[in-house]
Amino acid sequence: MNSKRIPKVFIIILNWNRLGDTLECIKSVRLLNYQNYKIILVDNGSIEGSIDVIREKYDDIVLIKNRENLGYAEGNNVGIRYALSKDADYIWLLNNDTAVDQNALVSLVDVGEKLSECGILGSKIYYFDQPEMIWFAGATINWRKAVSYHIGQNQKDEAKYNSIGEMERVTGCSMLVKRDVCERIGLMDEKLFLYVEELDWCVRAKKAGYKVLYIPDSKVYHKISLSTGVNYGVIFNYFNTRNFLYVIRKNMSFPKREYYLINALFYRLSECRKTLRDMMNPKFWSESNDRNVDMYKLRGVFDFFTGRMGKGYFKEQL
Repeated sequence: MNSKRIPKVFIIILNWNRLGDTLECIKSVRLLNYQNYKIILVDNGSIEGSIDVIREKYDDIVLIKNRENLGYAEGNNVGIRYALSKDADYIWLLNNDTAVDQNALVSLVDVGEKLSECGILGSKIYYFDQPEMIWFAGATINWRKAVSYHIGQNQKDEAKYNSIGEMERVTGCSMLVKRDVCERIGLMDEKLFLYVEELDWCVRAKKAGYKVLYIPDSKVYHKISLSTGVNYGVIFNYFNTRNFLYVIRKNMSFPKREYYLINALFYRLSECRKTLRDMMNPKFWSESNDRNVDMYKLRGVFDFFTGRMGKGYFKEQL
């Protein structure tokens, strides 16, 4: 660090029934080349006794147990509020299904300290099982389709992914946020529950004048989508559809808001056109559609219009 004072970083790891991955994550974090950090482990209503196991292994980690699964947004918010009350300079949100390079944190903080206009910083993220392959090297947002694409995904690492760059968003898998951002724009929106919440946070930060940066020297390895359980596809498509529409309505004003909402809605419905046709056949309703991704996109659209947020359709399952 260039500054004599080393900023205080609280690392928030959210656990939900993935104790083994969480322990591996903690193990890698404790090898960081950074001197002033504190780990907060927030257990999001797990039923496997995670807190007791971690307490026995580590007496220097702050442990917070939520009574139920509050989702990614509010689950992390619980840890963020604690960190802010303890004078955190930075909050580092880190997925529990990751392992970090020893210089992952110092690379983020170094840039954050040099660039006062920067509010949120994200890492370069690789596949855990294929560490030469990129999962995330920044992202773009297509508001007309209500989708966000990872830059470099499934590509081998090369020089073009090694430059610091301003992005529309970074991923909550590894996301360093300055205290000032939290105090000025607030925390993540708990209504989103899961997915798109970090995008919303980045959009709000940029509206407030902060830069969102991708930092390639900060390297993280991700095990990919373990936390959502056996049926990732339907869960992702429900929340991604509903929440993206919500974020457009929330963060844009007339007429841009209506333009993007209409386009995004028609794009989602066009993706589901086969299922919409099949729904006209009575036989469709006598068959199981539990794995029909289009049905969950349509449920996401319906819940957006009816204002059913939070856990929404998955209220009894998550």
